[in-house]
Amino acid sequence: MPPVHRPIDDSLSDLQAMLVRMSELVSDQFTEAVDALVRCDTVLAETVRRRDDLVDEMELEVDRKAERLLALYQPMAGDLRVLIIALKINHDLERIGDHAKNIAKEVPRVALSPGAIGATHLPEMADAVREMLFLAHEAYRQRDRAGASRVMAHDREVDRMHRANFAGLETHVRANPGDFAAAAHLLAASKSMERIADHAKNVARGVVFVLEGEDIRHRRVASGTAQDDDLA
Repeated sequence: MPPVHRPIDDSLSDLQAMLVRMSELVSDQFTEAVDALVRCDTVLAETVRRRDDLVDEMELEVDRKAERLLALYQPMAGDLRVLIIALKINHDLERIGDHAKNIAKEVPRVALSPGAIGATHLPEMADAVREMLFLAHEAYRQRDRAGASRVMAHDREVDRMHRANFAGLETHVRANPGDFAAAAHLLAASKSMERIADHAKNVARGVVFVLEGEDIRHRRVASGTAQDDDLA
């Protein structure tokens, strides 16, 4: 016998569709921010900054939709889990948009010393972050536990490249002290990418919580200390 269709099912599906659209928007925003940074394109950077207003509007729309669902249906168990994670993902997506805007803000100063970009792994780092965003997006859209797991391997690589960027820029500035300001802004952009990767990881963890009802943010290890779970 097929499952009984409930009114809340349509509302939760609508909420998921809103978040999927928001995910697509912030992914595009990140891609354009990176393109602006690598090409030192200040015009594109300004476009990215203006688009952040739309992300903020979508965040508020999702919040209002979730509040109406809570008031109308008073969901329990699995439905409540879905709603809680939708609100958390909504926040993570808004923060991804903010970090993309922050990357765009760095472009005018980096454009004054474009050679400093060559001392970093920012293009490769951006590729890894884009893959994380795509995997997290698809894991949420399809409720895919395996896809959520694949997000983690990329996160470790992003962390490694962020550390390498710091070292590379430090060496570059010693040889080119006039590029100090650009290097500082590139390091800030690298940190923004690293934070975007963390938010993609949060989305993946949310998928696991929806599917399994387990919060894996701080699993305990034998020593009793908390550490991030790699979803493996």
